[in-house]
Amino acid sequence: MNIKHVILGFLLEEPMSGYDLKGKIENSVSYFFDASFGAIYPALKRLEKEQLIYKQIIQQDGKPNKNLFAITEQGREEFLNYIESPLHPTLIRSDLLIRIFFGRYTSREKLIEWLLVEKQRASKQAEHLTSLNEKYPKMERYRKITLLYGIDEALFTLEWINRELASLEKEEER
Repeated sequence: MNIKHVILGFLLEEPMSGYDLKGKIENSVSYFFDASFGAIYPALKRLEKEQLIYKQIIQQDGKPNKNLFAITEQGREEFLNYIESPLHPTLIRSDLLIRIFFGRYTSREKLIEWLLVEKQRASKQAEHLTSLNEKYPKMERYRKITLLYGIDEALFTLEWINRELASLEKEEER
């Protein structure tokens, strides 16, 4: 999975601007795929150069022109080839886990601070995703599967953090 295929997947649904793509990513898949404007716009240029998408320039009164991107037939084929290709192994990238792995170089208090920050993030994530699940009960089946995964992951993270905080607390008592 890379930004190329994520963009093609969204453009398969409808033409969008770079701004629209960023919003779609943030409001749907950001808990397992993140992309900044700094990644989206260069990817759009590459996709256009590879003729996988094309750009329509929309004239706007009193505003800058809007670039709307749409998928080409070649782009559609590229995306469908990706969907049918073998899965890549799932990699978890976590700043928190790297810091904890090297935790012997910092204080116990710092470890607790990191866990509490992550607990707050996971709690907000669980709340947000749960509210989406309740707000859209008739969500398309495949999107619902990823949403439920995100909820479960956030809840697991909260459970794990609570367990580790309790373990650190017990160590302090000794």
